Amino acid sequence: MSWLRRLRYSVPGVSPSSSYQGWDEYDGPLLSGRPTVAAALARAPRRFVDLVVQPGDPELALSRADLLAAITVGTGDGRSWTISLAEEMKPVVDTGPDVTDDDILLAAFAAHPEVTLAQHPDRECFELALARLLRVDELLALTVDALSAAHRELARRLRIELPD
Repeated sequence: MSWLRRLRYSVPGVSPSSSYQGWDEYDGPLLSGRPTVAAALARAPRRFVDLVVQPGDPELALSRADLLAAITVGTGDGRSWTISLAEEMKPVVDTGPDVTDDDILLAAFAAHPEVTLAQHPDRECFELALARLLRVDELLALTVDALSAAHRELARRLRIELPD
């Protein structure tokens, strides 16, 4: 990958977690200090409670830091992205869909105005095509917002009250 192309979606001072065949991956915690990510986290629930495995089990709840640690985003051009979610995400958002008939998280990604195509090829993997190039911190913020929306929607559907 050319250095110039990488600069268009990277952020100063943040190197990819890994790079392979022109594709860069970034783990969520690398970008936790970026203003766009911090703003998305401020909009997110303080704790993502278990809604899927054993609803209400505090051991399966995720903090905002835990949420970031469970996300990896990757791109080769800043317009086509993969979002990988760790297994820890399963209790707080339906990555199946197993609980509902529709794919709430895929719908949350697709609802973003910059997303022109959203796919869910594997349980913990999403693919997005965007109308314009986004920096990695912007894409991570989009991901946090989509996860928050999906978590809140699933809780609403299951009639589970979420803490502030």
